[in-house]
Amino acid sequence: MNNKKISCCFSGHRPDKLPWGFDESHPDCIRLKELLLKEILLKYRSGVTRFYTGMAAGVDMWCAELVLYIVKNYPETELELIGVVPHIGQERSWTPDLRERYFNILESCNETVILRDHYVPGCMQNRNRYLVDNSSYLIAVISESKGGTRFTIDYARKKGLDIRIINPKALDMGFTDFG
Repeated sequence: MNNKKISCCFSGHRPDKLPWGFDESHPDCIRLKELLLKEILLKYRSGVTRFYTGMAAGVDMWCAELVLYIVKNYPETELELIGVVPHIGQERSWTPDLRERYFNILESCNETVILRDHYVPGCMQNRNRYLVDNSSYLIAVISESKGGTRFTIDYARKKGLDIRIINPKALDMGFTDFG
């Protein structure tokens, strides 16, 4: 089977763009994670077993942790997690706790793809294109009409991916047109 047909990628805001910021104990953050878990499980039930994360702080890492949660608690699912790192050192400016989570996720991935050995302009967009080019599905969290997540959604549309969007301000699913 073509891996792309059984593959899904994630895209979404960094914590500073979310209404609750870095407060993962906030009820809306918990609700968002519940919706993401539900969508990941729906994808699994439809035959998706390979998940790609761009390893950015926020939604990317939360989705990765949810896939790892499923793997740990339901090993019969045989899910694969692929970490796609845009450049070595992506995590350098993060807090120690966030860096620890980042490296724990990478250590648990079935595969890690490092696209650049250092930062160059456009490397984040290259990472986003890689995610989309290797997937048939996209789960995205977005509430704004600009930025990397919007770029990824637009590119995924152009490539014909099945897209699920969660608006973190409304905490509902479906397509939202941002004009």
